[in-house]
Amino acid sequence: MIETQDVTSFKRAIDAISSFISEGNFRFSEKGISLRAVDPSQIVLVDCFIEKNAFSAYELEPTFVGVDVVEFSRMLARSLPNDKLLLDVGENEIHLNLEGEFSRTFHLPLIDVSENEKELKLPAQQFDAKVEVNARLLKEALKDALIFGSSVTVKVRDGKFALEAKGSPGVLKTVSKQSHLITVHTNVNVTSKYSLNFLSNVIKEADNDSTVLLEFKSDAPMRITYPIGKAKLQYYLAHMIL
Repeated sequence: MIETQDVTSFKRAIDAISSFISEGNFRFSEKGISLRAVDPSQIVLVDCFIEKNAFSAYELEPTFVGVDVVEFSRMLARSLPNDKLLLDVGENEIHLNLEGEFSRTFHLPLIDVSENEKELKLPAQQFDAKVEVNARLLKEALKDALIFGSSVTVKVRDGKFALEAKGSPGVLKTVSKQSHLITVHTNVNVTSKYSLNFLSNVIKEADNDSTVLLEFKSDAPMRITYPIGKAKLQYYLAHMIL
């Protein structure tokens, strides 16, 4: 049995997964809960880990189960702010109990997901640039870029972080200023291009006051990392040809 009073953070972590993964294998281990999967388009690899200490109780035999992530997210969406979540894994289903003014129990059947029990290996990649940016600022900058097209070019030039987008309406160039909300770690110039819709969806669940870590190099996938409560969300986003 797993128990938490912070249903909202748990729900948002599952929502962040369900944006890309409709069905996936959850691993319940002695350390916590994890899921690692690639979206059907092969553009985003999702890696989520929720530490054991994120829960007020965590007494569950290690197991590896296939779950309809979208349905799981829909059930968690029925939680109320003051509900307590109790979750258990049975032989054929997950039992999800919400305790508040009402006691509600949902039963989610387990499914076979066409992956073996070995977790996907993360890309072995070295990054030339690391940018720590306030989530709200990044979301707003990407909304600006959406006016101009479906892709965005991410650059680091002379220690500054920049986004560029081009389309029939014109051209957008966004360049960071020195601020406690943006920190750039690199001594080289870097340029890479990504799907704007995918990047926007990747960061949409990040708390506005949180920091998003972007790691990338020229013409290579980007790694995006941010927390939701005590859950760690990490994405590998494929690059586009410049």
